[in-house]
Formats: sequence, structure tokens, C-alpha cells
Amino acid sequence: MDRSDLPDIVLQPKDLGASFSQFDEGKQTTLDAHSGPRHDPSRFGREEGWKARYRRVGAIARGAAVVESRADLFGSVSGAEKDLDAYRKELDAEIPGSGATTTLLDAPRIGDASVAAELRQAPLIFFTVAWRDANVTGSVNVQGRTATTTLAGALALARLQERRVARAAGPTR
Repeated sequence: MDRSDLPDIVLQPKDLGASFSQFDEGKQTTLDAHSGPRHDPSRFGREEGWKARYRRVGAIARGAAVVESRADLFGSVSGAEKDLDAYRKELDAEIPGSGATTTLLDAPRIGDASVAAELRQAPLIFFTVAWRDANVTGSVNVQGRTATTTLAGALALARLQERRVARAAGPTR
């Protein structure tokens, strides 16, 4: 896999359907960086990253209000392994003064290794699923109301994106 594959391995508009509108897509920039262990864009031999963001159109029915999909390409499997470890640390950290509670969840079966977390900040909930597939890390973050946003919905989107990653990696993986 190379940099030219990145735009195709994040979630695409057709993956979310007509109830979502894409409001951001492209190379990850310093504005997209989170504070913490994954802040440095050159971390662990990272070559480039891509993101796509969607919001629900109209009134929120059931499910997420916002979906973010990311993919990061590394020069080696080792770099991607370190990035997934950094995801774990990032997702397990408290956000001072936010009133939010974070919980690491049982790692789902996705990619070569994975991590999942739930962040609650009433009345909102955020589910993040991150995984490594060869020298790529991917993640899906869903945000919405606690009553309608589920881990199952986040996992379904993460598995859809992971299939895109696996196809791009091809049989030589």
C-alpha cells in the first residue's frame, strides 16, 4: 500500500448513505492532531494520514450524529504497532476538567490488533475503534446522544473501513 491509497481506505459517502453529509475530507494536517502521544505527525515513521468527516443531515433519528474516519500510513509494521499503542494511551487518558468519563472496552476482532473506547460526557457519547492492519492504522469515531449511539454502530463502520484497508493491501500483505 502507498500514499495514493489513503483517500480510498477511509469511509466514503456511499458507506454512510444519504442520511449523512461529508463536511471534511483530505490529508490530515496539524489542525487534525490530538494532544497526547499521537500529536507528532512524523511519529513512528508515519508517512501520511487521511481523514473524512460526516454529519447526519436533518433531525437526528437513531445512531451517530457525527462520524470521523482516519487512516495513517507508516514506513513499517513496527511504526503502526507503536501508533496503535499510542492510540491505547490516548483513549485511556482522562480529559482534565471535562467532566467526561473514559472507559477502554474489550478489543474487538478487527485488523491485526485493535483497541476500543467509550467516552461519556452527558448527554453525549463517543465511541472510538482503532486498529492496525500491516503498516496502517485506522480509526472510526462516532459521536451522538447516549440514547441512540452504539458501539455496535461504530464497530460496523470500523469493519467496513478495515475491509477497504485489506483490499488496498492486496494479497501480498
